[in-house]
Amino acid sequence: MSNPTISKYVKPLNALKASILALFLPILFCYSTHADVLITTLNDNGIVVITNSDVKKSELDLGSLRAIFAVRKKSWESKLPIKVFVLPDNNVIHQLFCKSVLKVYPYVLREQWDRLLFSGTGIPPTIVNTEKDLLAIVSATPGAIGYVTADAVATPLNSKNPQPKSSLSEPATSNK
Repeated sequence: MSNPTISKYVKPLNALKASILALFLPILFCYSTHADVLITTLNDNGIVVITNSDVKKSELDLGSLRAIFAVRKKSWESKLPIKVFVLPDNNVIHQLFCKSVLKVYPYVLREQWDRLLFSGTGIPPTIVNTEKDLLAIVSATPGAIGYVTADAVATPLNSKNPQPKSSLSEPATSNK
């Protein structure tokens, strides 16, 4: 029972691909956007945590990532507010990010966000419909963080003004 959509992302990168990405992707990416790229070593699925250039990479360990994406950590060490951008709940990349990077199930993260919203103690992350838009909005927003596949980072940005979906509305449904 193999899902071809999921298996496309689940195949781990081999050592050669990972080495090439680690060496050349950040250099290429610096010339195409203003965001820095952090290739996480916390997963084998090719999921990349991206941040705006204002963020120090040293702040991104597993505990920090969990706190940031659960919206418990609200500012960086430099006192710059953290702006979290995510893909819709039903997106395969979002599900892989939750499971392989954060080590939590997507529904657990959604419950934490709903609790913030309904208790009035916080606002959930902003949902962005596509990887390309997520990459563009993170690079344009100071203090922003998100995630995409390594393939999306290698693709140049064409969209200058992505339109994030409000985090208060229903998740977008995929037509795939």
